[in-house]
Amino acid sequence: MGRLGDIEVSTDGPALARGGDASRVLTIDLEELTWALNSRGPLGESSHWLNIESGTILSLIGPDAVDEADEDPRDDDRWLFIEPIESSEAFRVMEDFVDQCGDDRLARALEQALRQRKPFSRFKDALAARPAQREAWFAFERQAMEVIARRWCEDHGISPRWAARPNRPTP
Repeated sequence: MGRLGDIEVSTDGPALARGGDASRVLTIDLEELTWALNSRGPLGESSHWLNIESGTILSLIGPDAVDEADEDPRDDDRWLFIEPIESSEAFRVMEDFVDQCGDDRLARALEQALRQRKPFSRFKDALAARPAQREAWFAFERQAMEVIARRWCEDHGISPRWAARPNRPTP
């Protein structure tokens, strides 16, 4: 592997951009990537890694996960660490939903939830009794997270193709 300007050149696959325009096309499971981007464990006991050759995501959960894994991604150039988004970015997605929800009563309840202690769970609690709005939230969040995931990929020189998944019910 050599370097050409800001682009790493590999003889065995597409170039991986490092600030240039070229990018590696990878098929990635969007749900897995957004889950990894949203994984902010308070004890830091989970880490997620993207294989830049195959597009697979390795999730290591628990304090001994690296020791028990088949391979250690920390010292392998094929694995790219997936840094979770800041909680402020996830909070901003909820605020954006409130701004566009179109139901003044619900918007007030959600705004109040966001001002309380444990705003993430309070927000979801406020939506629990309103199935239609809850589904609207999940759709909004999925769309917002796809934008965040695509930006994350592009920041790492990856042009993502989202893996096809069978339709599943919303959690």
